[in-house]
This record gives sequence, C-alpha cells and structure tokens, in this order.
Amino acid sequence: ERPGNRYAREGRGTCAELALRDAARAWACTQGPRASKSKQLGSSQLSLPENSVLIYAPAAFGLTVCMTATRLLRSCVETLVGIVLLPALLLIMFPFHLVVSPLIALGLCSSDAAVGVPPALLAWRRLPYLIPMVLFVDLPIAILFFPTHLIEGLFLRNPLILAVYNLCRRASQLPYHVPTLPDTESGLHARERSRANTNDGARYRGHDSIWAALEGDGDKVRPGDVRLISLNWLMALAERGDVLPRRQDLPEEAFLSSAQLRRIEQGARRGFDLAGFAEALQRFGKEPSPSSFLGFIASFFGRKRNPDRLLPVISVSYCWLEAAHPDREGRQLQLLSRKLRGLYGGRGLLGACREYGFSDMGVFLDWSSGYQKDPALWRGWMADQALYAKSDGALSEQQAADRRAYEASRTAEQKAAFDRMLSNTMDLWYAHSAITVVLLTQLPDELPAGFDPSRTYDSRGWTTFERCSAELAKLSSLQSARWSLVIDVSDEGGGAERRLPTTPQRMAKLLAGCRFTNGADSSLVLQLYAKTAAAVLGTVRELSYVGLPLVRGDEWTSPTRLAEALNYCERLQELAVCGARLDDEGARELAAGIDHGALPELDILSLNGSRFGARGVAAVCSVFERGVARRLTLLTLMGTPIGDEGAAALASALETRALPPKLALSVSFCDVGDTGAKAIAAALRRAGPGSRCRVFCYWNRIGLAGRSALLGALEAQHGPAFDHLLAGTQHTWLPGSAAFVRAMARGLRSASESGTFLPT
Repeated sequence: ERPGNRYAREGRGTCAELALRDAARAWACTQGPRASKSKQLGSSQLSLPENSVLIYAPAAFGLTVCMTATRLLRSCVETLVGIVLLPALLLIMFPFHLVVSPLIALGLCSSDAAVGVPPALLAWRRLPYLIPMVLFVDLPIAILFFPTHLIEGLFLRNPLILAVYNLCRRASQLPYHVPTLPDTESGLHARERSRANTNDGARYRGHDSIWAALEGDGDKVRPGDVRLISLNWLMALAERGDVLPRRQDLPEEAFLSSAQLRRIEQGARRGFDLAGFAEALQRFGKEPSPSSFLGFIASFFGRKRNPDRLLPVISVSYCWLEAAHPDREGRQLQLLSRKLRGLYGGRGLLGACREYGFSDMGVFLDWSSGYQKDPALWRGWMADQALYAKSDGALSEQQAADRRAYEASRTAEQKAAFDRMLSNTMDLWYAHSAITVVLLTQLPDELPAGFDPSRTYDSRGWTTFERCSAELAKLSSLQSARWSLVIDVSDEGGGAERRLPTTPQRMAKLLAGCRFTNGADSSLVLQLYAKTAAAVLGTVRELSYVGLPLVRGDEWTSPTRLAEALNYCERLQELAVCGARLDDEGARELAAGIDHGALPELDILSLNGSRFGARGVAAVCSVFERGVARRLTLLTLMGTPIGDEGAAALASALETRALPPKLALSVSFCDVGDTGAKAIAAALRRAGPGSRCRVFCYWNRIGLAGRSALLGALEAQHGPAFDHLLAGTQHTWLPGSAAFVRAMARGLRSASESGTFLPT
C-alpha cells in the first residue's frame, strides 16, 4: 500500500515514519520466529516524536539497506547450497524417476487435446532405450540446469534487483477486486454417512485378522473354520485333469496351514521402501530443512522385506455351475489354471509370486475352504426352494428321506463352522488390502445340461459382492510385486478393469437386479457388504486413482460415484485423482456431490494432470467453503493448465480465506504468467495474519514482475524461509524455454493419464 494512502487513512505520522515502521517490522521478521513473537511492532507500539523526520529518515534508509543486504546474503547462501545439494539429489533420482526424455518428446509431438501415452512410448522404459536417453538428453539438460539455476538465484532473484524493480515499476501494485463466488450449495442433498469403527477397518489392512480367521480369535471364529489350498497343489490337480473335491474329501497335503503361510510370508524378498520414501518426501515438502533433506536422500537407500506388505493368499471369485456342485466336470478348474499359467508373459501368477519370494500361495475357494454338503446326495427336485423348505409331512416319504440324507452329509459342527465362515470371515477374503483376488468372469465353453446362459458372472449376487468388495480400497499397482491385486482372467494383461468403490446404496440397487440360488442370501449379502464398505471406506488412509478416467454419466467411473464414496472416507488422509481427464464440468460434478463437512482428516489432495481451467478451480475451492477437508495442508495441481484465470480464481479463494488456513498450494507446470502470480501475491497480502497459506509456482511462465510480487508476499506473510527459494523458480529466461516448459507439462499430463506419473 502506498505510504500516502496510509497517511491519509491513519491520520497520524508522516510517510517517513510509516516507512520506518515498515522497515522495523521487516527487520523483526528477519530475526526469526522468536523475535517476531517478542517484537511485534505496530503503529501503536512504535511511537515517534512529532518532528523527527530528519532524525529518523536516515535511520529508516539505513535499516532498509541493512535488511536488503541480509536478504541478499541469505539468497546467495541458499543458491550456493542448492548448487551443492542439487547434483547429489539429481544423481540419485535420475536413474530411478526423473528420466524426462519421453515426457519432452511426448509434449513436443502432441497437442493439448491428446490423451494418454501411445503404446510405442512405453517401450522407451526398457534399459536399452533408457541408457542413451540419459546420456544424450537428460544429462545435458541437467548440466544446463545448474548454471541457469545459479544465474537466476544470484542475479534475477536477488533482493537488490527486485527492490530496484519494485521502485521503478511498482510490480507488486495490482488493482484487485474480489469476484463474487458462485453459490455451490444449491441442489446439494446431505446424506447420512455411516460411522465406521476404527477397529473394524483395521481388520481389512492388518495381517493379524487373517491369521485369526485361520487360527481362531477365541470369540466368533474357531480354528479350522476356514482352510486354504496350496496353489502348487491346485495347479497340479488341474494339469492331471482331475475334479476338485469338497473340503471333507480333500487330502491333507492339499492344504497350507497358517504356520506354513507365515513361513512363506517371511521368505519375501527385500525391496525399495516406497512408504518410507513417500513419508520422507512429504516431510521435506512441508518443512524444508537440511535435516528433512538428508532424511529424503537417505530414504532412497531404504530396503525392507515384503515391501508391498502382501499376504501369500489368493481368493477366487467364480460362478457355481450347479446348485449342488460348482464344477462337477472340472472345466472351470481347467479354465482357471490355463488363464493363470498364461499371465505375465508366460511366467504365470505362480511364477510372479515366486519372483517376489513367495514359494507358494494359499487359495480361498468356498467349495474347498469351507465345509460343504455331499453333491452325490443331491436330487433334482431340491432346486425348488419352496418345496425343499416344506415340512416332512408335506413331502413324500422318499423326498423326506433324501433331504435328511443330504443335510446329514455335513455334521452339525461342520454346519456351524460354515456359518461362522460366512458371517465372520467371508468379507475378509475379498476386501482385505493384502490379499490378491482372481475374478473368473468367463464361463467354460462346455456347460452342464440345463444351465441358464443368462446367469453370467455379473448377474449373480455373490460374485457382485465379491468383486465390489475387492474394489473398495486395494492398490491399483504394486511397487515390487509384479502382479495385480485384482486379476480378471479375461484381461490378457493380468489386471482388471478399474472401477470406483460401490457405496451400500448403490449395492442395494445392484443386488435388486441380481440372482441368488438361495433367495434368503440377498439380505445377508447386502448386510454383509454394508458393514464391509463402511469399515473399509470409513477407515482407509490413502486412495489413489492415477490414470482412471472420470467420465460423466458412466455407471462405474463417474465423478458423482467418486463423490459418493468420498463421503464415507472419514479417516482418509491422502487422495490422488491424477490424470483423471477431469474437465470443468467434471470438477463441478465432483464438487457438488461431496457432503458438507466431508473428509475431515484429509491432509493431501493431488489433482495433478487434470484438464480443468478457472471454472474447475472455482468448483474445487467451493468445497472448502462448506467445511470440507478443513485439515488439508497440501493441494497440488501440477500439470493442470489453469492459466492466469485459474490463478485468479485461486487468489479469490485465498483472499476470502475459503481455503484451509495452513494450506500449501502447488501450481507448478500450470501455465501461470505474471498476471496470475501478482493476483496470488495480492491475495496473500490481503488475507491477513490469520492465513498461513503457502504457494509454489515454479516452472511456469512468470516473469520478473510476478516473481518479485510473489516473493515479497511470501516473505511478508511467513518471514524468511528456505522453501521460498523454490516458490518462484522458473528457468524460463532462455529463448524458447517457455515452450519447453509447456511441452513438459503436456508430457506430465499425458503420463499421468496413462496411469504412471513418470514413464520410468
């Protein structure tokens, strides 16, 4: 604000006195947080004699020069430290993650309308292509990066030049009017969210719940209620062409005990600790310091056994071909075996598991894992459920005898064990985050006589429950293991079509159109799924939908469906919706579906690689006005082309304090220019001391004016900080560099849309 305006407004003190007060406040900020708290200098605290202009004006000038010299020294030190540390950082990261050649090529050869990565580009990730790319493209770029970083840090961003530029051009003086925010609350219908118990949710993530399901928990589950079959034994059985018997008729060598499974789990190989790396990266991003930087570097060398925290357990979801026997001729077993052997380039699922260190896998199949009735005693008339439920007096003597024999083929204790499996562990085998689920969605070519071909996998109640349970919160990709946690045998790539989580309300509609062999199972399945979904979604900590397109109107992947699922996520801390092809209308649909006060513990929200602009930004910011994610500390829009208009929408939210109070906002590679940067800077200044938001705008097309305004606003709001070194770094002062940055942004967005943020 101009001193003359403040003189007229405050009605006391001269322009020189106000300048001295400003210099004193700035000097207090340079002394660190302790001095800032103990030396709060304001107009009322810093009183000057009425006729002291000639006495204090030189002091004000000297203090300002001293402050500028301090900033200059700090800027030089930060730049030199960066020059020393960045080579070490890049030498470590380039071989693993930062090979940018494919991104540059993709960005230069495609347009903003292009979606995803061409299949030919994926071949560049192989080592023979990777080595020449690093030597002839990435290393020269890195070598060029260092001098540009040095020049920009020491000259283009040093405080003396910025101060002179401010005096000459008044770069940070930007007339700014707060636009009227759209009313986004109309049309919203609050839905009652299910409150999940934390302990219930933990059973779907921790390994102890699976061991308790096998060994007994001393309460609802007893030892032996469920047994798992050896995958090695099962594949050998299929190779011989035999039929899988029910559990009571299986030999003991067909099973894997919990002790054997524990030893198999302990044999998993060591791998890169991705969770530790992510934690160190977040710590460095939130609190940049030498110690957090060293911790980030050390995390590259972290190794641990079973890095993906998997269990050596597979659950198979399949259709029963007959009411009494799921696969009387063994054709489904043959189909399953053939599909599993052909996965992953001929290695098969078992081969991929062995590469991870699992010598065998325990398989859950309801037919052989739980006690079943003898199919040889089944009679055709028993398919009539109404007739089967009648009393002995209403049946013929032969029918009554047949029914008694069929029921007696499973003892009372075995039936009780089966019921305990159904009620207390059935949800675990499909919804647990560490268990692999195989979906046998295909039917054999030859089907039993009288089989109804309309009873497909998707039309059945139990298979619908099993698949939707598996889709609640499993990771879509693993870091070390070379297989997917959800495998559809109809997918030649060994994965499955990704779908968003199904809420209990949507499940009720799905089950209404499904068929059950036993009609009484419908209410049981719905009740079981409601409990499972509330526990899993209500306690999940991380959700990632990188590369999953959000298509408006789609039954399984619409923004509305995602919003409905997020309303259950009361413990969610990290959400990544990157490369989702989310446009302005999609962002508005997603925002409109989120309830008031939803996501109370969300800490990090990543919308990188989206396609929305200013209207989408306004829609995203509008949810925070309704009390959504009030604990959010990091919002990233990297690679989203919001431009200056989108930056102005962010500025509006910053100025009105619609955003969470301690938010760090990343708008890197977002095509923001001087106008957008100055709007954000003005908003940061106007937000006042109650707002502690930080903004990172590196790798845009911001010029000296915008960088000056942004740096001044950040230091006025937060005082000197190491991360301000990165906040406005652009590297766009060389000829053609702005186009290069736009190409990089397009490449990053396309890579995100392909499901992998970086091609390597």
